[in-house]
Amino acid sequence: MKKHDILIEPWRGNPGSGSRRGPPEFRWTVSYEKDGRFYAQGFADSHGEARAAAEAYLKEQGIDLNWQSGPSKSAKLLTPRSKPAVARGAR
Repeated sequence: MKKHDILIEPWRGNPGSGSRRGPPEFRWTVSYEKDGRFYAQGFADSHGEARAAAEAYLKEQGIDLNWQSGPSKSAKLLTPRSKPAVARGAR
């Protein structure tokens, strides 16, 4: 079962400067379960850097990012309906 969450969001401003606005950045927030629920945040210049930093932080905490949940017993596989007939005719 997955025991972590990662949120990446655009963030305008410098994280420690009060009301001064800096260049656009991305803020990453992680939450994870490990003998309790914990949270951490950081900033990066790009979405990719923020994602990498969040994943690196979770790995440092010993969180497995390569989880895969088992098949759901309540899920039902839906198949697409056949294509509807195309009406020809009236102009």
